[in-house]
Amino acid sequence: MKREILAAALAAALLASGAASAAEPKQISPDFVPFAGSSANADSLVGGLRSGSPITLSSTDSAGVTTTNTFSPATGSMGNGNVRIALLLAKQQLAGVGITQPTGQQIQASLTGGDVIVNGQTTTLQGVTTLRAGGMGWGRIAQTYGVKLGPLMKAANAPAAAPVVTPASGVTNASGAPASGLTTAAGSNPGHGNALGRGITTGAGAPAGQGQGNAYGRGITTGAGGSPGQSGNAFAKGKGG
Repeated sequence: MKREILAAALAAALLASGAASAAEPKQISPDFVPFAGSSANADSLVGGLRSGSPITLSSTDSAGVTTTNTFSPATGSMGNGNVRIALLLAKQQLAGVGITQPTGQQIQASLTGGDVIVNGQTTTLQGVTTLRAGGMGWGRIAQTYGVKLGPLMKAANAPAAAPVVTPASGVTNASGAPASGLTTAAGSNPGHGNALGRGITTGAGAPAGQGQGNAYGRGITTGAGGSPGQSGNAFAKGKGG
């Protein structure tokens, strides 16, 4: 009975391990979809490098002809960290010869070694996994391609910059933050926030008349002593003339 329980537990553990191994490539393969050309190619790259198994890449040229390349990495199985480094170095090597959207054959050359043709000229690449299998460290391989591994990894791991939104110049809201609109004398509402008042005071200091209503704006209040950027309500009193 105990043996049956142990056997069942072992089988469950193996199944769980297999499911985890199958899911792990999904953690980093999305990062290399633009480089690989498709999600299927990225999954094959990451999965093959992780397990040391054959990698199959498909690419379609401008004439609509699809070419399939199948090859095995020179290294054995690798963890996600080493897989990421290998692919970043392969990408860097191709970029160094002017290839930013590689075909399957060009990716194969960058990983295992081989010739690529750029602008009619043939260039021989030293494969990343071939150099690694020969005992060369990642840092030394990076130097072979004319880069330093630290800055390369830092640039790859940096988050994408958030878009910059420039507010309207010289306008602030009640809390002093930049604003995006103004309140017109007619009470139009291109901005946000409340500025309540009775009447509008002209630049000469004379009241423009009495009136009631709401004018909404960010950072502009009218009334006695009111200044842009102040919080609260400003009330102006005067007789129309």
